[in-house]
Amino acid sequence: MLAKKIVVWGGSAAFGVVAGFGTVFALGTTVQKYAVALNFGVIDLVINNLFFLCLAYAAFVWIWLDYFLGTKILPE
Repeated sequence: MLAKKIVVWGGSAAFGVVAGFGTVFALGTTVQKYAVALNFGVIDLVINNLFFLCLAYAAFVWIWLDYFLGTKILPE
């Protein structure tokens, strides 16, 4: 069961990052164009539109991987 949960978390995170960068590439734009420039250093990477795009893709895949692999991370 632990291996399935690792697959759910890791697979959804990997898919989210790949799909996020794929969307940026497919639209022919750059990450910096829509980045938030708050000058907080590392926090600027977290408070970024790309982060939320990747998070949305990852959450979508996470829900379906949880369902199909039967890990029951989400309650019924």
